Amino acid sequence: MRGLVTLTMLCVLVATAGRAAAQTPLGASTGAAVEGVAGNKVLQLRYLSSSPFTGISGNLDFGALLTENREFMLSTAMLFDTNLPVPRLRLQVGPELSLAWLNASQKTDVAALAFGAAARYELIERLGLSAFGSAYYSPGVTTFGSAHNMYDFTAGAQIRVADRLYVLGGYRWLKFTLVGQPDEKVSNEVFGGVRWQLQ
Repeated sequence: MRGLVTLTMLCVLVATAGRAAAQTPLGASTGAAVEGVAGNKVLQLRYLSSSPFTGISGNLDFGALLTENREFMLSTAMLFDTNLPVPRLRLQVGPELSLAWLNASQKTDVAALAFGAAARYELIERLGLSAFGSAYYSPGVTTFGSAHNMYDFTAGAQIRVADRLYVLGGYRWLKFTLVGQPDEKVSNEVFGGVRWQLQ
């Protein structure tokens, strides 16, 4: 319980340290954005921005997820840009901290410090058409509460429909392996949504 409280405080501190972005990284020339996506069973909201740290190129992400089973998850991530010499590709790596309240066979509170990568590839720049994907994994040593691990994979695409408005869609698979209970799949479905660039 003490570890969960400590991680909660860390999550709040990271989220308030600067403007919060990451699983679908911002393009290299964009600023802050808000995003909302929904599937048949999951709704997620995000606030995204560039790194608040001087001299560090990357993104900070703060998100909230709600399922039809009344499961709730908060997450914040800091992803750092890599310098791969591949035109139109942006690859980022870094940690993500998640707090989840799951409606498994028993009510379950989970905290997970995951590590992963997110990528965006500009397909047709003049249309704002790009493909994105991300993968996160939390090993047992950084997963707390009644869980062993967390797996989170996303893939999709987006296109600009107005000056600052984008439509996006894709697929997300998010699962926790639990202690003494069956695995809990929080998301395993296609999604669609919109992103509004604030800058």
